[in-house]
Formats: sequence, C-alpha cells, structure tokens
Amino acid sequence: MRTGSKSCSHKAGARFWAAALLVFALLIYAGTQWIPPRSPARPPAPKPVEVTGVVVPLEFVEATPLDLNQATKEQLMALPGIGPALAQRIVAWREEHGPFASLDELLEVPGIGEELLATLRPLVTVKPP
Repeated sequence: MRTGSKSCSHKAGARFWAAALLVFALLIYAGTQWIPPRSPARPPAPKPVEVTGVVVPLEFVEATPLDLNQATKEQLMALPGIGPALAQRIVAWREEHGPFASLDELLEVPGIGEELLATLRPLVTVKPP
C-alpha cells in the first residue's frame, strides 16, 4: 500500500467489508419490515347457480269493449269510476228498462254524468240482444 494512505493495514479493509455487509443486512431487514405484505390471492369467482322455478303461463286477453247488455256487476266494477253501488244501479236499470239501445242511455242511470260517460265510451259497447 502507499505510504501516507489512511488505510494502511489489512485489518482496515476487512472492517470495511464487515461494516458494508452489516449495513446491507440491515437494509434488507428494514425493507422486509416496511414493505407491506402481498394481499392474499383472490378467491375464484363463484360459479353460476341454476335455480329451478315455476313457470306461470300468462293469458293475454284482447281488450274488447264490454257489452253493457251482458256485463255482470263484477265486470262493470272493473271499469274506471264504477264501484259496487253504481254497478248495481246499472244492472238494476237494465233489468227494469230492458237492454240498452245506445251508450247515451247510460246517462239515465243515477250517478253517471257526461264526464264518466266520456271515460267509459272506449271501454263499453251496446250489442243488440
């Protein structure tokens, strides 16, 4: 080694490498402590489940106007604006006066006015008996 050099001895080189190895080991240890662990693997996606069910057949009924001369009280009550009392009055009027000749005769039933008749016109019809 050169004279005047600070590391004149062979021991100084060994101490350097021992210190460097110690610093390297500390860095590795500190890195494993500060780095968060990997998240666990995601579980596999659930498989689709087949559910057996009941099939309910739907019956589609064509919307045809209700014949006032054949309608029951229950059928009349299904119309908008007609409750049980008014349906009973329509049936009673039909039994007392005979079959309806036109839709305008509905105005003779107590409780049916022009506004309700306008609502019912597309929903009811009068067919000759």
